[in-house]
Amino acid sequence: MRVKQLLMCVSLLVSGQALANVTEYCPGPADIKEFGVGTYIAPTASGDGQWYGVSQTGRGPVADFELAIFVPRVAAGGATVAGEILRCGYKLQNGGNLDMRYKREGTIVSIDTGGTWEEWYGQYYCDSKVSRACAFKENVRTNSRM
Repeated sequence: MRVKQLLMCVSLLVSGQALANVTEYCPGPADIKEFGVGTYIAPTASGDGQWYGVSQTGRGPVADFELAIFVPRVAAGGATVAGEILRCGYKLQNGGNLDMRYKREGTIVSIDTGGTWEEWYGQYYCDSKVSRACAFKENVRTNSRM
């Protein structure tokens, strides 16, 4: 019996795959910087990546957060749903809109559906103006080796 348990533990450790959940948020308007004409970046909350955005309708500083949109891909069980953040939307001070995208397309995240995220036509949106209210967890696979 002990040999089976030891072999199982060793095989799990050798595989080196662990699932880590990193809490992220839509960036605050003050954290978003225009680095080219109509092109914007912002750091992720974890500091491990960037948000990217391009405004088709305006330029200048970001004024206000409007909403975040999440599309589910897989039900993760209970009140948690896995999918991806389509965008975090903002108004610009000089008029126009900005959509910020999280990291690269296809990054899988999960949200808790009981709070600020509300379902609407098969997607979820969050339009809370409270800082860090539109929280989600990035589902990151990390390699850990002995």
